[in-house]
Amino acid sequence: MTQHENHHDHRSTHRADVSTVTTSPVRRYRGVGVLALASVVAVTTTACGAISEALQDRSSGHTKAFTYDSGADGKADEGLPSWVPDDASDVRGVFRTTGDEMILTMDAEVTSLPTDCTSVDADHPLVAKPARGTLTADDYRTGSTLEAGWWTAGQEQDASLQCGRWWVGAKDGALFAFTPELKAVQIEDQPDPA
Repeated sequence: MTQHENHHDHRSTHRADVSTVTTSPVRRYRGVGVLALASVVAVTTTACGAISEALQDRSSGHTKAFTYDSGADGKADEGLPSWVPDDASDVRGVFRTTGDEMILTMDAEVTSLPTDCTSVDADHPLVAKPARGTLTADDYRTGSTLEAGWWTAGQEQDASLQCGRWWVGAKDGALFAFTPELKAVQIEDQPDPA
């Protein structure tokens, strides 16, 4: 055998060795299948997490409660309207995540409210003031549907001021406030008021 033939044989052998190292079609498809299965599991797990969250929210009537130590803290967090006095304390609220309604209570004086809050009277009755689109006052309910241990049913009707779209009043040394809910929003059962 010549040296050239020997070298040629070595290359053939080398090619054969390389082909045995590469992934066979069966192994390649098995790997793709494992990746596809892992993707399905990841998507399903994520979707189940989102569904679980939605069910939790639904079971609580799509409502969330919050508290702030002061009006300034709540406004800095963008959780309170601008008319809330900075020095208001013990600020508590509940809002519906699927609508416009919110109820608030806070320790603050009526005299600390801004001057653009208007008095309610026969010429300026309590009325829903839509914040967006082509909605009108007739698209809103006029009574609170939210519940809280510190909120007396119907107290929104005792509001004596309107601060923008908020109905505001005083009761037992504290301020309370309410924004009406759209009639189109479904009102669900809520958890027991805290």
